Formats: sequence, structure tokens, C-alpha cells
Amino acid sequence: MSAHARHRSPEPPVKDTTASTPPLFDPADPGRSGSALVNHHLKWLKLGGLYMDFSKVPRDIPEGRGWCQAAALPEELWPAHAEFATVVHFFPDPLFRRDDRTGRVPPGAMQHWTERLDACADALADCGFVVEEWGVPKTPDLHGGADLIVYRLPEGIEPSPRTAEDLRHAHPPRPNFKPHAAINTWRLPSLLARADPSLAGDKATTVGRCLVREVEEFLWPPGTRDCALVTWEPNPAYKRDPDQPTAPSGAYTHWIRGLAHLAKTLTTAGYQVRRRKRPCHPDTDTAATFLACRPIPEDTAPAPTPAVSRPSTRPRWKRRKADHLSAPSPNTTS
Repeated sequence: MSAHARHRSPEPPVKDTTASTPPLFDPADPGRSGSALVNHHLKWLKLGGLYMDFSKVPRDIPEGRGWCQAAALPEELWPAHAEFATVVHFFPDPLFRRDDRTGRVPPGAMQHWTERLDACADALADCGFVVEEWGVPKTPDLHGGADLIVYRLPEGIEPSPRTAEDLRHAHPPRPNFKPHAAINTWRLPSLLARADPSLAGDKATTVGRCLVREVEEFLWPPGTRDCALVTWEPNPAYKRDPDQPTAPSGAYTHWIRGLAHLAKTLTTAGYQVRRRKRPCHPDTDTAATFLACRPIPEDTAPAPTPAVSRPSTRPRWKRRKADHLSAPSPNTTS
């Protein structure tokens, strides 16, 4: 199939009019309430929702569509200005799923993926969300499902312009289990251990200690590679006791010093760093997290893709309408 082929979906999503009242979005708990809101819309659109048996399709979704489920996205990965962001996992209809034992891809799998992912993206965009694909793409010949990044922006804010090249630049599809020679996140612990003062290992006590977690490749923000979450924990002497309303004396200065040292260590080594929009404070948080990633050089040529590859998906976004499609736009709790 041509890399630019497009197929018309055989039938538009059918909205569930029996459950059109959305849950309230809570700015104090944006991850949980944001994913609940997106799952509400997926159920309302008969595209998915909260359903845990991934080997089957929920009974209220018409046969042949596959289904979707939203999960919270770490706040450090959220696009600028986003009120919340989620990852929507897409599970194709069982008839079009790759056989993990033999590797066989059923006929029509690529068309099914393209049609259903496009239908889901367009339907969520009609509901006022921004829908994009990030990082290393997933394809029916290599994976059991795909993922969309779905987020909401405040009224009057538009998403950053992005092109298909931004979203697919230098990221060829590859199996989940296949190692990637360009992943350098394993070097971060040794980098942090060598810092002066040390930020990892047995000697990491003066300015706190760090834990490194890799970010799955399909969650790499556009234009980045080798992403990891680096969580900084304060020295035990400056941790707030659960029975106390505030942190010990000197904790705020300790946090400022430790986080500044971590940021300088990462940026000096060539990493870009981001933090969540909501501020961290020793009176309310037990740790703080940075997204550490490397930028893709501007002169890097797009990586070649195999013949069986889902076409790059354009970002989807529509201004909120005054009709019933945007009626479920939630009220915000005070």
C-alpha cells in the first residue's frame, strides 16, 4: 500500500447518547481526572473506554472497529500550555491483529489500522482535544496495537505547528523487543554518579539522590530522542514527616540547591530538561522529576521505513464548536 494512501472509514463513530454527561475535570488531580474525561468521550463515541480484557472487544462497540483506552501521561511529557494529556492505546479488531507466534499479519490489517486510528483521532478532535502521534511509530507488522497522544488546551490557545516530518523524524518502526543502539539513557546513572557532589550511588546524600526511568519510545515528544525521567529525592534529613504539616527547616533551600545541581549536570552533558507545569514544594511533594532528552539534530535525514508501515498521521485539532459535539466539554472544579 502506498505510504500516502488513505481509505474512507466504512462507517462513522456512533455516539452513545445515554452517557453524555462528562466527569468533572479537577486541576488539582489533572492526570486521573483528564484520563477519566477522555475515557468518557471514548465510551460516548463507542470507541472504547475503561475495559481491561485486551484480548476482547467491549460488547458495546460494534464489531470490526477495534477499541481504545486512555491512560494518564506523566506531567513532564505534557505539551506546553496543556491542561492535561493522556495516551490513548488502540487495540485493533481481533481479525486484524498480528499473530505473535507466527508473525503473520492478516490481510487488510494496514487498512484497518489506518481507518480506525484516523476515525478515532478525528472523533476526539471534534470533541475539542488535540490528537497527535509521537516518537517511534507502531505498525501492524511489528506490534499488537498503536498509541495516540490526546490533550486539551485552554480556550484561545492553539497547538504548536507540527509536520509529519516532526513526528516521524529519524524514528523508523521497530519491534518493542528489539534493542535500539541510539538509546543512551543507560548512561545517565553513571553521569549522575560522577557529578560533584554525586547524585546517584552510595555517595549521593549531600544534595539528594536520583532515580532514572526510561520513557517508552512511542512517548518521545516531537524532535527528541533518548528520553528518560529523572526523579530527584531530597536528603532524608529534609524530607517531610508524614505526621508534620511542613518540611524541616532548611528543606526549601536544600530543594533549590539539589534541583539546580541536577539541571546543570544534565544540560552540561547535552540534555534538554523539562519539569511539570505544577510547581513542586517540600511541604507538599516527596520528590521532583525532570524529563531529560536529547534533541534530534536539524540536519538528520528522516530514517527509511519498511514497505509495511502506517502513513504518518497529521496532528488533529479543531476549534470547539457550539453544537452537540462540544457539549460534553467539562466544567472545572474550583
